[in-house]
Amino acid sequence: MLKIDNFSLQLKGSDGRILPVIEKVSLHVKKGCCLGIAGESGSGKSVLAMSVAALLPRGSVHARSGTIDFDGCQILTASEAELRHLRGRKVGFIFQEPMTAMNPLMTLYDQIAETVYAHFPASSRADADAKIMLALERAGFSEPEKFMHSYPHQLSGGMRQRAMIAMALVLEPELIIADEPTTAIDAALQVQLLSELRQQIEQHKRSMIFISHDLGVIRAVSDQLAVFYAGCLVETGITSRILAAPAHPYTADLVSALPRLVNERKLPVSIAGTLPAPDKKPKGCVYSDRCHYAQETCRAQRPALAKLTDDWQVNCFYPLHKGLV
Repeated sequence: MLKIDNFSLQLKGSDGRILPVIEKVSLHVKKGCCLGIAGESGSGKSVLAMSVAALLPRGSVHARSGTIDFDGCQILTASEAELRHLRGRKVGFIFQEPMTAMNPLMTLYDQIAETVYAHFPASSRADADAKIMLALERAGFSEPEKFMHSYPHQLSGGMRQRAMIAMALVLEPELIIADEPTTAIDAALQVQLLSELRQQIEQHKRSMIFISHDLGVIRAVSDQLAVFYAGCLVETGITSRILAAPAHPYTADLVSALPRLVNERKLPVSIAGTLPAPDKKPKGCVYSDRCHYAQETCRAQRPALAKLTDDWQVNCFYPLHKGLV
């Protein structure tokens, strides 16, 4: 379905600096599976997702290498016509900021209908209406007819986020890229939407890339997990196994920072330090300046992604275990 091979990306900063934001990332998303991507803000999660959908402004890209193959289409070399056919119809994108992603001058109905008619211009009004109603219901609108003709400013933050989900689902794409889709939604609706997204994967054999900083949400929806730090893939494998026994120190620190409903009177452990700027990464391992286990080798050399098992890889000289868990 989707294969990312040795992909690297450099962007141009507003001050002329060259920023290496993604470094040698390789990932595979199979049909009917969900890949969760986790990491702190600034880790490169959203930039990778935008690269998959070819949504980065062309003027912002300094250099890129490697390949992104979606069902035989080479994203990095595809023509604009090929990309237009791909977006919406085969790849649906749920954006993180619904207020800025939606057109303030168009009603909810018109914005979703625009997606339908862009790909199926001969659709009848009745057919378009049926698609739109179904998408809104799947996105959590219990009475969609009440909100179809509302403008974005008339909707709550949660409703705007649900509208973005409806736009992504309306053409039933093969791959859904969800960038923090539950950020502005209350807990009860979050459970409903995660259930619907899982249903899209399991019943309709769709694939999904689900981006979140919330490991609890990642655990609920994803089959595979990729953990990013400073533009590098530091650990990847089966979600349940990684979260139960992380092999990379950064993944372990993320898991330790999760609040838990237990009787022990312990506060979540915070991670000391801050994420480095793209042009100020350590010479060696990108996590070496914050890692409790870092040794001289870690500070001097950049490790490569290595196999713990056939379906578990870690980017670390001294992983916390050998994968036999």
